[in-house]
Amino acid sequence: MGIIAKSRAHDAPHSIWTEVTSLGISVHARTWSGGPQPRGRSPVVLVHGLGLSSRYMIPLGQRLAMLGYDVLAPDLPGFGRTSRPAGSTWPAGPDVREQTDQLLAWMDACGIRRAVLFGNSVGVQVIVELAARFPDRVDRLVLAGPTPDPKYRSPGKQYSRVVMNMPFEAPSLNPLFQVEYASAGIPRMVQQLRRTVGDPIENRLPYVKAPALIVRGRYDQTMSQPWAEEFTRMLPDAKLVVVEQAAHNVHYTAPHVMVRLIDSFLEGELDGSAAGDNHAVVPGPDHGEDPLAPVQPISTRTRGVLDYLAAAMCLTLPGAVDCGPRTRQVLTMAGASGIALSLFTDYEYGAVRKIPMTVRANLDASTGVELLLVAATRLRDEPAAGRWAVAALGVLHLFTAAATRKPMGPAHLVSVRSRTPSPSRNIRGSSSRRTENRHKRPSTGFPIPIAIRFLRERGL
Repeated sequence: MGIIAKSRAHDAPHSIWTEVTSLGISVHARTWSGGPQPRGRSPVVLVHGLGLSSRYMIPLGQRLAMLGYDVLAPDLPGFGRTSRPAGSTWPAGPDVREQTDQLLAWMDACGIRRAVLFGNSVGVQVIVELAARFPDRVDRLVLAGPTPDPKYRSPGKQYSRVVMNMPFEAPSLNPLFQVEYASAGIPRMVQQLRRTVGDPIENRLPYVKAPALIVRGRYDQTMSQPWAEEFTRMLPDAKLVVVEQAAHNVHYTAPHVMVRLIDSFLEGELDGSAAGDNHAVVPGPDHGEDPLAPVQPISTRTRGVLDYLAAAMCLTLPGAVDCGPRTRQVLTMAGASGIALSLFTDYEYGAVRKIPMTVRANLDASTGVELLLVAATRLRDEPAAGRWAVAALGVLHLFTAAATRKPMGPAHLVSVRSRTPSPSRNIRGSSSRRTENRHKRPSTGFPIPIAIRFLRERGL
C-alpha cells in the first residue's frame, strides 16, 4: 500500500490522484497512513453517500489512522474533486451498479486487492453490490445507515427523510452538505436519487459472505428500526448496533463512537458478544476522551444555566435599555421561546428532556443567524442599544451552538435472529438484468414473504 505512504496519522488527509484507464479520468481520494505501527491488515476504504464526497469522511479517517489503520476515501466519479467518467452523458447521475464498477476500477488502479469497506447511505448499496459480486475483494463490511428503506422507496419520500435527518446531525454538517450538493449539481444528484432509491438491496444480502456490522443512529429518519433488523437478518453473518443520540450520518456526528465500534468489530471483539438491547459495546458519552474532537468547553450542565440566564435577560432588557417596539417584540419572543426550549431540552436542567442536544444546537444556530439578520435589517430604524442587544444575542446563540459538547452514545448491540441461507447461483450479472427489466414489471423491492411480514408488523 505504498500509495498512501506519504500521509501520516493525526495529519490532515493527503490527497492523491489515481489514473483509472477504464474510466478515462483520474480519481481523487483522501488518504491516511496507519503510522509507524500499522495494524497489518487490509486497508479501510470509506465510500460516501448520495451527492457527497470523501470530505465528510475526514473525522472518521483521522481516528482510524490514529488507531493504526491505513485508510482511503475516494471521491467517486462525478462527485467531490473527481470529474465524471469520459464519454458519460450529462448529468451523469450513476446507479448502484455503475458506482460499484467505478469503485472496483479505482481499487484495481490503486492495487487494492482486498479491503475493509465502510459505506454510508447509498455507499452501503454500492459496497453490498461489490461484496455480493466479488466476495474475494472484501475483508469485512461496516454498513452505516443502509438505504433504501422499503417504506421510503420513492424520490419524494426518500428526500423528505434526508431533510428530516438534518436537525439531528451536527450543525457543521448542514453547510458542508450544501457545498457538496452545489458542487455535484442538482440535476446529477436528482438523477442519482431516482436511479438508486428503488434498488432492491435485499436481493443481494444473502449472497454477502463477508462479516458485516450494521450501524444505525437512534434518531435516523431514513432507516427505521424494523428495516435495520430485517436488513441484518437477511445477511448470513451480521450484527446490528444502535448508537444513542446519533442519526443517519453517525460516522460524522459521533466519529469517536464509530471508530471504537469499527476497531472492536475488525479485531473480532464483537464476534462472541451476547446481543441484547441493554448490552453496551461502546460506553456512554462520559467514558474516555476524544483527542481529535473540536474544542467545546461548554458542558451540558453549564449550557442549561446559560440558556435560562439568556432567556431572563431577554425578558428584562426591554425595560433596562432604550428599545423600539419591534426590538421589544423580538427580545420578548426570544426570551419566551428560550425558556420553553430549555424546559424541553435533554440536559440536566430540562424538565421534560425531549429535544436532543443536536436538535437544540441546530435550532440555536438558525436562531442566531436569524437574530443577526433581523438586527441588520428589520431593526435598522430602532434605537442602537436595543439593536446591539439583539445582535449580541444572535452571536451568543451561534457561540453556544458551536461550543457546547453533544453527548453521543452509548452503542448497544441489538439482538436479531439470524438466517443462514445457502445461495448456490452466481449473481455477478443479476444486477444488470434487474436494471434492464425494472421498467417492464412492477416490483415491491422485497421478496413477497418479507413484504407481508412488514405489513403485518404495522397492522396493515
